[in-house]
Amino acid sequence: MEPLKIVVIGADAAGASAASQAKRRQKDAHVIMLEKTQDVSYGACGMPYIIGLKKDMEEVVAVSAKEFREKRNIDLRLNEEAIGIDTKKRVVLVKNNLSNHQYELNYDKLIIATGAKSNLPPIDGITNEGVFSLKSLEDGRKLNKYLISENCKKAVLIGGGFINLELADNLKKRGLEVVILEKLDNILLEYTDEIRQKAIEELQNNGVKLICSVDIEKIDSPLKVITNKDTFECDVVNVSTGFKPNTDFLIGSGLNFFSNNAIDVDQKMKTNIEDVFACGDCATIYHKLLKKHVYFPLGTNANKQGRIAGINATGGNEVFEGITGTSVFKLFDLGIAKTGLSLKQAQDAGFEPKITTIVANEKAHYLPNNKEIIVSLISDIKTKQLLGAQICSYDGILRINALSVAIYANLKVSEVKYLDFAYSPPYSAVWDAVLICATQADK
Repeated sequence: MEPLKIVVIGADAAGASAASQAKRRQKDAHVIMLEKTQDVSYGACGMPYIIGLKKDMEEVVAVSAKEFREKRNIDLRLNEEAIGIDTKKRVVLVKNNLSNHQYELNYDKLIIATGAKSNLPPIDGITNEGVFSLKSLEDGRKLNKYLISENCKKAVLIGGGFINLELADNLKKRGLEVVILEKLDNILLEYTDEIRQKAIEELQNNGVKLICSVDIEKIDSPLKVITNKDTFECDVVNVSTGFKPNTDFLIGSGLNFFSNNAIDVDQKMKTNIEDVFACGDCATIYHKLLKKHVYFPLGTNANKQGRIAGINATGGNEVFEGITGTSVFKLFDLGIAKTGLSLKQAQDAGFEPKITTIVANEKAHYLPNNKEIIVSLISDIKTKQLLGAQICSYDGILRINALSVAIYANLKVSEVKYLDFAYSPPYSAVWDAVLICATQADK
């Protein structure tokens, strides 16, 4: 028999995990991994921090092309882009982006892991020199190089989401003046008022100017961002206004899609077409609380989905039990995290939610350098089920992981309030802030 031929489209988090897992489980399989760029297996989440540290962008690469080929025996093909699939013939149409040569590649199993791309607004001047959208490793290289070559002193960040908030922090570390322009009337709308206000104060205390309810009219060259509120002269612009699945080439392929063109998959990463799997930021993911598939692009999710796709493409029967929607980011010295549902999400899902928020000491009250922690719990009024949790903290942000587990286990706030948390004065008060908040919520 011919060895099993597995084609993986995409070589970042999900694709790399899928290809590696498939080859590990079935050593005689011919695993081909197509990557339309020159870059593989890198941690995009680390790029703002590399910029702040003035380090080489290549440091975010987890596994090199050489290692995939020589140590993992994966047939990695760089600069080779999938531009279409024919699931009846079981072929992928491939184009080499250097030579423009096209060819058909047949498969026994297909794993689609094409990720997401920046969802850029139609702003006049968005392609001008000095305007970036930090998403890919090549974007990071170019931005890092530009900051140095142009000796940038002023930055305008369009969009107030996680990437630009982290970038604001790290550009300030490089000595730049930073302005964030947000179209909506506030930032971090999924967070509670107390946590959102704390984040805004952290920006202000570190010299970042945040302006909301801004409409961008155009970006002129030399660089100036013209808006309905003011004109902002600058040396560099980054536009980060969300992502969308990179699936345009698959429209008309027979695959089923989510509302935003993410590929619909089940909990085994199977699509509606036999022997075709999808994983990562191009696909949906099962939400344990909502009991349905959603779109939640995140590197941690992509790696898990990729692993499961690789297992099941080689005859496994692995089931992904679902996410709780956990995320965290750092804003200067402040950590901000959430898990589960926001108030609006809980209302939309048919729950009767309430929010309980407390402000407490992170450590025993008598210790020096004690800072406050804010904990918000969202629970259902009738059942007292814990639906969501949000934290902002300077030292104890990873408490969010315990709350993610509590939501995963369908705990009620009455059960959370007596959880056996570790205690030592340098790390928490004897009654941890999470337990205090759960006690209040239970009342």
